[in-house]
Amino acid sequence: MGTWIGHVSAGMFFILFAIWWHINNCIRYLKSLTNETNEKQQVKFRGSTTYSCNCLPSKILRQLPIESMLKILITSIHFSLEISTGYRKDPMPHIEEENAHHTAMLFGFFLGSWIEILVHFKVPLPKRTTQVMGFLAFAIESVMMVFHLHARNVMDAHIHKLLGLTMICSMISALGECFNPNNFWLIVTRSFFALTQGTWFIQAAYVLWPQTNNPLFIWDPQSHRSLSLLTMSYAYHLAGNAFLLIISYLLVYMSTSSRRKIIHYEIDDDEIMSDYKLISNVNDEDNCI
Repeated sequence: MGTWIGHVSAGMFFILFAIWWHINNCIRYLKSLTNETNEKQQVKFRGSTTYSCNCLPSKILRQLPIESMLKILITSIHFSLEISTGYRKDPMPHIEEENAHHTAMLFGFFLGSWIEILVHFKVPLPKRTTQVMGFLAFAIESVMMVFHLHARNVMDAHIHKLLGLTMICSMISALGECFNPNNFWLIVTRSFFALTQGTWFIQAAYVLWPQTNNPLFIWDPQSHRSLSLLTMSYAYHLAGNAFLLIISYLLVYMSTSSRRKIIHYEIDDDEIMSDYKLISNVNDEDNCI
C-alpha cells in the first residue's frame, strides 16, 4: 500500500463498497415506505453489513454472498502483494514493518467477510455478529493508523492523521450499528465515512506520489501552507461525498418511485396551523386583567 497504486487501489476498494452499501440501503429504505395494496403489511426496513447482488442474471448467483466473497478475494490479493513486496531475507527472513501494518489494517475486513458467509449459511452465531465484526474491522484499521505515523514528514503525517480521523468515525458508526442495526442513518454514516476513506486515499496518493512534474501539483512536505490546503481539501471531500450520497439517494428514489407509490407522511398545512399556538398569545392570556 506504500505506493501510488497501493493507495489508489485501497481508495477504489472503499469507494466502490461504500456506494454499493449506500445504494442498497436506500433501496431497502424506500421499499419500507412503499404502500402496495396487494400486500397485507408494509415492508419493514432492515439494515445489513452486506447485500445480495440482485442484478445478477442467475437465481443461484443472487443467493450467494457475492459481496463477502469479493471482499475476501480483494483482501487476499492485498495480503499476497504486501507479503511478496515486503519480504526480506537479510539479516533474517521477515516482512517489513510497514507492509506488516498494511496487512493488519485489512485483516478485520477479511475476518468479518468470513463471518458474513457463515451467517449467510445459517451458522448459529449470536445476533448482530456481523455488526460487531464490522466495528472490529474499523477499530483494527483505526488503531493501526494511529501508530502508523512514525518517522514521517509533517505533510505525510497530517494526511494520515486525517485518514485516521475518518477511520475512527467509521468505527463509531459501526459501533452504533451494533446497538441499532436497523437504523437507516447509521448505515448512511458508515457508507459516508467509508467513501471519505476512499477518496482521501486517492488524494493521499497524488499528494505523496505526484504523477506530474508540474510544480502546481507538487506539494511541499515541510510547508505550513501545504497543511492548511490539505485540511481545506479534506473539508471539501466531506462536502463532496455528502453531495454524492444525496445524488445517489435521489437517483434511487426516482427509479423506485416510477414503480412504487412512496408514502411521504406529510402533514396538512391546515392541521399544522390549527395545532400551533404562538407563545405570545399564551402570554397575552396570562397577562389579561
